[in-house]
Amino acid sequence: MKRVQGLIKQKRHIAVDVDLSKLFDRVNHDLLMSKLSVRIQDKQLLALIGHYLRAGIMDKGSLQASTEGVPQGSPLSPLLSNVLLDSLDKELERRGHPFARYADDFIILIKSKRAGERVLASISRYLETQLKLVVNTQKSQVVKAAQSNFLGFTFSKGRLKWHAKTLHKFKQQVRILINRNWGVSMHYQLYKFSLYLRGWINYFGIANAYQSCVELDHWIRRRVRMCYWR
Repeated sequence: MKRVQGLIKQKRHIAVDVDLSKLFDRVNHDLLMSKLSVRIQDKQLLALIGHYLRAGIMDKGSLQASTEGVPQGSPLSPLLSNVLLDSLDKELERRGHPFARYADDFIILIKSKRAGERVLASISRYLETQLKLVVNTQKSQVVKAAQSNFLGFTFSKGRLKWHAKTLHKFKQQVRILINRNWGVSMHYQLYKFSLYLRGWINYFGIANAYQSCVELDHWIRRRVRMCYWR
């Protein structure tokens, strides 16, 4: 996020948001293995990774063959995805496009909307032809940085803010955890809520949102009081 803020300060106020559709489900096995073999000479290790990729998945009790994608939930899958997307990083650097990427989320900062449209089209072609990935054209967009959504954040005059969708999802989850009709003890509700709140603020607490935190605090306390009264 500091990287993006630094780029915005360089008067790059146009964001190219490229959304990769189901990256973990669409990793091309042959392409990934060819990239791994460039660095890894151990044939047994390569064979083991190949078996891991093609081990199949359980669907309603039956084993289904896996011809593409990486198994989700494994610590190895994000690493293998990064190996594949490293080519994207190198291509963006070669073209001179300032960007930030975290896993399969990435944003490119440009100075004009017209240039942003060209970059979106060319990078989408590269992803689809060279990396065999699918770009979600419905969610990919060229917008002002203040309208972008990167890792749940947006940028207002260069300041880091929560995106509106982030706040909406937070309130939805709070309504589920602090619920008058849940049927469990108040102690248990507050315990589950505190776990969620601690994790959420550890992630989103880097934003410039003091006043928003004050308002959320009042809103949360009202919901807790409602539960106590019930």
